[in-house]
Amino acid sequence: MGTLQAFHTGLGVGQRQSHMPSISEPKFTVQNTRFKPTHFPFQPLPPPNGPAPYRYDLSRLLSAADVQKIKDTGVMVFQTVGDTGDFRGRQQYFVAKMMTEDANGLPGDKKPAFFYHLGDVVYFAGDIDMYGANFYETYQDYPGFIVSIPGNHDCQPDDPQDGPVNPNKKPLDGWVQNFMSKDPAKLGSLKTNSQRTQMDLPNVYWTFATPFATIIGLFSNVGEDEGEIHQDQIDWFKGELKAADPNLALIVTVHHPPFSGDQEHSGSSAVDKVLMQSFEATNRYPNLVLSGHVHNYQRFTYKLRGPKGELEIPYVVAGAGGYTNLGKLKQIKGKYPKPPLTVGGGLTLEQYDQNNFGFLRLQVSKKEILGTYVSAPYQVTGPPVSKIGEQFSVDLIKNTVRTLPKRKSAPAGS
Repeated sequence: MGTLQAFHTGLGVGQRQSHMPSISEPKFTVQNTRFKPTHFPFQPLPPPNGPAPYRYDLSRLLSAADVQKIKDTGVMVFQTVGDTGDFRGRQQYFVAKMMTEDANGLPGDKKPAFFYHLGDVVYFAGDIDMYGANFYETYQDYPGFIVSIPGNHDCQPDDPQDGPVNPNKKPLDGWVQNFMSKDPAKLGSLKTNSQRTQMDLPNVYWTFATPFATIIGLFSNVGEDEGEIHQDQIDWFKGELKAADPNLALIVTVHHPPFSGDQEHSGSSAVDKVLMQSFEATNRYPNLVLSGHVHNYQRFTYKLRGPKGELEIPYVVAGAGGYTNLGKLKQIKGKYPKPPLTVGGGLTLEQYDQNNFGFLRLQVSKKEILGTYVSAPYQVTGPPVSKIGEQFSVDLIKNTVRTLPKRKSAPAGS
């Protein structure tokens, strides 16, 4: 007699489901292939800090002299990662230390201008009272300013099945208090030694104007597996795509990745649809798409036909920022994929790291985006032994992506 089907699928009679099994199949999928019920309905968005189009200039963070230094060097460096703030372990501190050491080790003309957080700042429901220990204390030694888009856990309601519900909790209240403050000189935490003040971002979705890149940040709401972006945000996104300076790099950020080969979440077809339809409607395509949500590192290249010929766009998942459990990729016939792996439809999995915590450092100029993934195996004591996991280059003139040769035992900060 054969094995029970329910054992492999997790499905029973009607809507019964016991688990979500790991999928090992000949075809490597990067988006959900079957329906998964949502844990929470779409959460209403808080009022913005002022009128549209919700733009924020780097000069509101850095002095005119510092902004001029960035212009004079011809490059802007920043660090990015998501999915930090998991109070169950010390991994978030491990990554913060790695980022701090990298920032301090870089030469003076390549210091990071900021850290762009890709969402899920505080687990599991973005609670206000968790920010002191799981954000301000974590980054109290980090030398740069931190900006952010929210993730699904930043706007997650309390789950009544997990315990008492706070009747005063509002969607995104912790994120709003700390990233949409009316007073950017106000200390974020009085319970820690952190001197970091709150951030005065204009909205949960917003555009970051910098000397070498326009960064458009989207908010994909509360879904665990699928993002959800409504028409008002889509209309805003199209307007910002059209308005973006064509002489600067264009970077789009969204917490839910359009593509992911992991076992737990996979990519969001809903987010992919919003992005592609917006790109096509405006004839404006980004040079890079950044996401978190999945707790590992993955880089895809998406080849497609643009208004002026073929384009290559890197889609990067950078979600190994401190969530306690790293996520594994799907297997192909019992083995993890060997990159580069052609997925189909113009998509290629170029590289991934599912075993180490890490972050992405980006160096942007007029002609190139240089991406460097810095990672380290987690250890409870001692400093991170970080190294360069991979590097890639985006040619902003030719609209091509290139994987750079691996450097032998290159330390972080180089």
